[in-house]
Amino acid sequence: MTVHLKQLKNAFDQVLLYDDIHALWSGCGSIIKANIDGQDVVIKHTYVPDSLKHRHIIQTDIAKHRKAKSYAVEMDFYQFITAALPAHIDVPELIWSASSDFSNTLVFKDFSFSDFVTPEIASLADIKEIITWLARFHGTFLGVSSPLIEQKLWSQGGYWHLATRPDEYRKMADCPEKIHAAQMDTIITNSPFKTLIHGDAKLANFALNQQMVIGYDFQYVGKGIGLQDVMLFFTSVFNAEQLTEHCDMLLEFYFEALQLALSNRFEPRVIQQIEQSWREAWPIIWADFYRFLLGWKPDHSKINPYMKMQSKMAVAQMVL
Repeated sequence: MTVHLKQLKNAFDQVLLYDDIHALWSGCGSIIKANIDGQDVVIKHTYVPDSLKHRHIIQTDIAKHRKAKSYAVEMDFYQFITAALPAHIDVPELIWSASSDFSNTLVFKDFSFSDFVTPEIASLADIKEIITWLARFHGTFLGVSSPLIEQKLWSQGGYWHLATRPDEYRKMADCPEKIHAAQMDTIITNSPFKTLIHGDAKLANFALNQQMVIGYDFQYVGKGIGLQDVMLFFTSVFNAEQLTEHCDMLLEFYFEALQLALSNRFEPRVIQQIEQSWREAWPIIWADFYRFLLGWKPDHSKINPYMKMQSKMAVAQMVL
């Protein structure tokens, strides 16, 4: 961060770094609290080392390129895309940024001073608030295309899709999910109704206060089906029993929120087609993530009977 810190100090009158420093995933940088010209900020400094500090991952050239691109995509999202977000879809406010061949630095207004908290365990009310945020985000970008979106973000959002995980695919034991992986990936990528997905919509990437939700960490934002975000979010807040109990109700809630988000741009008939198309893809979306986990960490705690049931349904669709 030395080069970027020098630029930062040249750009502002006063830069005070606090001792509140948190390491990012597997040694890929740090989060630093600071005060710049009297304003409390959070500095996110990222870089991709040649060797990750992760017990399950050996850094290959493909993995290193994927991670480096994810940080570049995140910077581009904040610089070029957030201006298109309506006022009721909140993300961290970018104050300053810098990049080089090997690292990126983003400076955000510190939203924790507005009482935003990321809960360790989300209540059903919290979950509904985040689902509403996702529905609004998906509704904003559904069917929208622009040079900035095409050039700056992932052409296929999410970190687990087949094209970006050849290492994990090769490691998979022979199974139906491996046999039909390409077929399921094609169904997802060829969806007639595409939007931007957050791409890493887990609970840890949202914060709430009494008035609103903030979404952050947009490293894997790109084209996809909105339910890909919903599926991943569910894996971060529910076990198998809770999925069985709440999933149908929350999908109804999501589509009601999506309908509201789309109502000023799409006719009801088209909104119904979108819902039908995405609901039909729901088992395939689960199977696609299950395929990734089987190659990455086949004993992962997120693998549960609900995921296996959905995957079995998806495989059955492939062999009809």
